[in-house]
Amino acid sequence: MRYLERTSGGLIAALGLGDQSEGLDTAKTQMTPLIQKSFIQDYAFLYDGLNGEKTNNYLQSFEYDSSKNVFKRQDLFQKKLRENVEVYTWYPYWMGDVWKSYNFDLISTISFFSYKIDPQTGSYLNPVQISQWRETALIDSAKQHGTKVLLNLALEGENNLNEYLKNEASWNTTLDSIAVLIRERDADGIEIEFFNVPEGSAGKFLDFVSFIKDNLDYRFIAKKMLVSLILPTQPDNFFAEIEDLDEYIDLFIIKGLDYHELVENGTAVAPLRTDVADGLSLENSIGQYLKMGLVAEKSILALPLYGSQWSGTWDRAGGFYETDFERKITLSEVSRVFESRDTSYVISPVLDEVSMTNYFFLEFEDDSSVECWYDDSYTLAKKIDLALFKNFKGVGFWALGYDLGSTDIWDVVEEKFTGNTVYVQDPIAEMEGYPIQVASFIQKYEKLFVVTFVMLTIIIFFTLALAFSDWRFRDTILARQLYRIIFLFGFIFITLSIATYFGILGQGNWTYFLLFFLGAAASYYIEKYGGLIKINKP
Repeated sequence: MRYLERTSGGLIAALGLGDQSEGLDTAKTQMTPLIQKSFIQDYAFLYDGLNGEKTNNYLQSFEYDSSKNVFKRQDLFQKKLRENVEVYTWYPYWMGDVWKSYNFDLISTISFFSYKIDPQTGSYLNPVQISQWRETALIDSAKQHGTKVLLNLALEGENNLNEYLKNEASWNTTLDSIAVLIRERDADGIEIEFFNVPEGSAGKFLDFVSFIKDNLDYRFIAKKMLVSLILPTQPDNFFAEIEDLDEYIDLFIIKGLDYHELVENGTAVAPLRTDVADGLSLENSIGQYLKMGLVAEKSILALPLYGSQWSGTWDRAGGFYETDFERKITLSEVSRVFESRDTSYVISPVLDEVSMTNYFFLEFEDDSSVECWYDDSYTLAKKIDLALFKNFKGVGFWALGYDLGSTDIWDVVEEKFTGNTVYVQDPIAEMEGYPIQVASFIQKYEKLFVVTFVMLTIIIFFTLALAFSDWRFRDTILARQLYRIIFLFGFIFITLSIATYFGILGQGNWTYFLLFFLGAAASYYIEKYGGLIKINKP
């Protein structure tokens, strides 16, 4: 849609048709007053601070057990997850106590984010968050419901990763530190999130994983320690052998989010599919990892509970909006701001069926625009179906609290992961995946199609030239008006196609082609209504 709008906008501008100040088709976008723009920009940041108490009304469904230092849900009946399924989520340290609103019976594992590794020593860089780990009642409440708790180990930056993985002495410091933290909270293991390990360090990364796993098992003989591993969104950035890691990893997690940061002109945070051959999407990421040896039955797909927000400026010369990424926006914010009923300017989302993502596109009177791309319960259900259809163990949600105040997502979790029977369809085939595959095939073999088209055009041209050298063919073709029209439009179509592909049909050449059409039309009407020359045939 973005490419189409820019192309059509440039074409309209080049032809001088329409009013360029009108922007895109307002039937697809929504003109809203500037007060709405102010609401979107300001209210999103102020809402939580001004209405904190109101947003926590739903917490009344919980009660606090001071003797056990845990929170309990007051519901009379609550479904349980099926055996051998995984519903995984993350608790970022900055989210405060929003975890109190969650139904732990529908969460199998929580990862506490995070233990930030010092690449030089192996200790942690964030003592405040480690203190929070030691004190938070989140862990007590989770364990009360049988939810496993892991400690996330995070390290990013190519230089940091190389330095840490080469210094095996620092591994012992990390091991000693996390062993103490796990024992203090009776946690269940760790999660490893090393952001894009360099190719040259892939071997040392495998050594580190085996070192951590073996030593945790040795130190916690009475309790099996779980080790999960986050795989990067882009499979091409993962160089370690998955089949070698499989021996030490209990759960692989495909990071199915932040695609908008990796794809040119990408907007969806987690696109289900793409119409670009071999482009980045959940479908292609899963497919690539499975080809790399990933075992689906011990893997999950991580999905976002946030979207992306974009700001745009109208380009009058080009006839389209130039958009820039503004920020990530939680599903809670989407509900409060874009779907808010606090203003009289009600706006409605549009479903992009290729990426299976909702979006708002709003344009304003000051030639600016705001876009918001996000998932709701329907689109997330389709992405969950993709994971289950590929025989994955389950899904994960980043992050705990980003859908604050909404139960829609957890209704989907209950539908997909509780009960004895769940029916899952392939969402790619269901949502018209085959036309997309055909489009991808054509794009993949674009050069072959172009060469074939050019060859056919040349053959047709010489065939017609040879045929027209025979007076009987000329007489037959020119004898009937219908044949003349078909020939004329066929010639025009072939000429325009070739000229467009090779760039001959630029903005400055449109006048010649318009004159060509006018001349053809004039010739037709002159001949139809009498003509200037009559030829008497015997």
